[in-house]
Amino acid sequence: MNAPSLVSWPYSWWEQLLLKRAPQQDAYSPAALAAALLMYLLVDLAQVSSGSPAKGAWAVALTDTAVTVIFAAAVLSLAAKTQRLVQTLTALAGTGALLGLLGLPLIWQVARTQEAGAAPTLLAVGWVLLVAWSVVVQAHIFRHALSTRFGYGLLLAVLHSLIAVSVLSRLFPGALGQAAE
Repeated sequence: MNAPSLVSWPYSWWEQLLLKRAPQQDAYSPAALAAALLMYLLVDLAQVSSGSPAKGAWAVALTDTAVTVIFAAAVLSLAAKTQRLVQTLTALAGTGALLGLLGLPLIWQVARTQEAGAAPTLLAVGWVLLVAWSVVVQAHIFRHALSTRFGYGLLLAVLHSLIAVSVLSRLFPGALGQAAE
């Protein structure tokens, strides 16, 4: 398979969001990884900026990206599958960025609703659905990266999410809940 073009990367990530494509179906591409990580970081920054000062938002976005990279590297290292790191991280970052883009209007609306003093109940349901979709997609990616069952991938996806939330809430108290409460 030829290296994907700039246009085909988002298409592949979209197919992975729909669980129709596995990360290993894409060519090994450090350029795709760099683009995915940059896109993930920038989308993360846009999300966090809706409720945090710019300096704090950069720190949160960089930390979240680092947690994702470290977690994936550790999981693949423990499973002796480090040769799959580039494709796995590309898939995690690319799909995470697309889901983040889909969630931006929701996050901005939550921020506006909170400023007005209203309870964003329906928006919270949308947020929970988006988070659940994200966990399922991560499970799909981990399952393929480790050549294992979906349940094991789901366990890793939930663990990754718990670690990320734990690290971010400890390092940046209040920065997470402002946009998604």
